[in-house]
Amino acid sequence: MGVLLKITHDEHHINFTKKEINFYGYTTYTKEVWRQIKDLNWYIDENKLKKGEKTYIYTGSSKFGRYKDLHQIVMLIWYGVDKIKEAYDKRFIVEHHDNDAFNCLIENLSFASNDINIAKAHTYDKERPKLINKVAVHFFKDFESGKYQITLGFNESYTLVEDFKKTNVTAIYLLYNDDFRLVFTDVSRIVWDLLEKDSIDFSILSYIDKEIKPDIYIKIKDGQDPPVFTTIDGKPAIILSDKIRINKLAPKKDLFQKNH
Repeated sequence: MGVLLKITHDEHHINFTKKEINFYGYTTYTKEVWRQIKDLNWYIDENKLKKGEKTYIYTGSSKFGRYKDLHQIVMLIWYGVDKIKEAYDKRFIVEHHDNDAFNCLIENLSFASNDINIAKAHTYDKERPKLINKVAVHFFKDFESGKYQITLGFNESYTLVEDFKKTNVTAIYLLYNDDFRLVFTDVSRIVWDLLEKDSIDFSILSYIDKEIKPDIYIKIKDGQDPPVFTTIDGKPAIILSDKIRINKLAPKKDLFQKNH
């Protein structure tokens, strides 16, 4: 057995922690998920963790049969045992979108073929971190609508040109139907093109809807440092600077429902 983890929850997350080794993992909180997993013992392989090897949060319980890893059990609870059995019978695996094995939020998990998993490991998973100082690129799946969303949060000034119109943008949101392979193909292309050409060719992408958030400029008095937070149209906003960067841009929930 590995190191026993403490399991707690708040309004949004179920948390798996071990303070002594500075470990933190999490999944999406619902009353049903909490009911199903709260009384189980959960572990992490400390030896693999120290070596930087791939390892997962797992249970020693036989409650869910052959499924022991947290990401497997989360998918089983949300999608049903038949769905996960069908996926594994087809030699699919549970893919962590952001390549973080300890981020088991339902929005970060999809069934994907092992071939796609290998391709992702050698392309997107390696290339995306190289881009993050310029653009934070992620993708998410919405359980209710079944749709995906690719998000781009810009940490450097970026001018988008469409129909001969220039727009300085802070964020771009792209909506997709339920097709992991298509989303993976597009998000990989976006990352590669931004790395190599600093551009995005929307004409070759397969999104079904798009929203763009243009830059908002705030006047700062001479000699003053920009504030970290402000309010725009009654809503709180973060002011980006050399010290404040976007690491991950959350999806727009209303965009998932727009074409649902």
